[in-house]
Amino acid sequence: MKSPLSTYNDYLKKNLIKFDANQELAMTEIDKFLSECLSLETSIYQSIKKRKKLSKGIYLHGEAGVGKTMLMDMCFSSIDIKKKKRIHFQEFMIDVHNRLHKVRKNKNISNPLLVIGREVALETKFLCFDEFQIYDIADASIIGKLFTILFNEGTIIITTSNLRPAGLYPDGLHRDRLTPFIRYLEEECLVISLDSGKDYRKNRAVNIESYFSPLNNSSKKSIDEIFNRLSNGSPYEEKVLFIKGRELKIKKQALGCVRFDFNDLCGKPLGAEDFLSIAKEFDIIFIENIPKIAREKRNEAKRFISLIDALYDNHKKVFITADGEPEELYTAGDSKFEFQRCISRLHEMRSKEYL
Repeated sequence: MKSPLSTYNDYLKKNLIKFDANQELAMTEIDKFLSECLSLETSIYQSIKKRKKLSKGIYLHGEAGVGKTMLMDMCFSSIDIKKKKRIHFQEFMIDVHNRLHKVRKNKNISNPLLVIGREVALETKFLCFDEFQIYDIADASIIGKLFTILFNEGTIIITTSNLRPAGLYPDGLHRDRLTPFIRYLEEECLVISLDSGKDYRKNRAVNIESYFSPLNNSSKKSIDEIFNRLSNGSPYEEKVLFIKGRELKIKKQALGCVRFDFNDLCGKPLGAEDFLSIAKEFDIIFIENIPKIAREKRNEAKRFISLIDALYDNHKKVFITADGEPEELYTAGDSKFEFQRCISRLHEMRSKEYL
């Protein structure tokens, strides 16, 4: 197993990231935690367990842009475990509720959540949640029991959140139901604050041209240079997004930036949920080789409208290479009226004010 701390140090040596004392301290704590939990020497692990109470997970919190997701991803890529999963917390809870719905149909099962918890634990031994947040009473009612089952079954959890545990589900309906879980998190997890007052994502793409047309060698060279700059020259890595039981494979992403060809997104049967997941996952999105969409390509046009809506509504920075200006991309067809909103947003998203 490669040490997550050594991965972090490699990024520093290659000048892919800037040194941050809070990040280094957090990664040092996480690395120590994982080395204890995942020690290949069972006797050593048991000895440690007898001497002190081991934490069962990591709760990493801090403001947006301080590097929480980056550190978690370093841990995920470093840990050599086959049964591991990285998923947005809300996507995970949707899957849990869907499983519960199926299990509850069997009247002979008295504790459906126990069945589901053990099922998930059997599938996943290292579980990484991004953007941990409680939005509704349905999640608040089961999350404590679910985490207890997963921890008891030996699943290690690392989660990131913008909120400290006590700040979860503020003013939510029946928030008192969540209080025992908050105490449980604070007692059973290593809670690490990563607040540093620095937002490393902010202003990364300010004062950079973001829309290039027509499609030629010059626009390709420009978009390549911008991606290399914003990703600090990091190599491409693959990532899988889990969307209601489906897998969406991302082939080209690095340091919060992702590259897509138009056909990757709009030439395939993807929808609003896929585009929203991409918007939540990445800070900066590159969409390349957008053609002039023919009248008969109504599905492609609708998907492109939905894609731009998702990115715009989530205030994402988007870099584009296209075969023409926004108003030239779709001039006739069933979605011509809807496309006017898309044209307006494309123009706004390339403005300095938006960036």
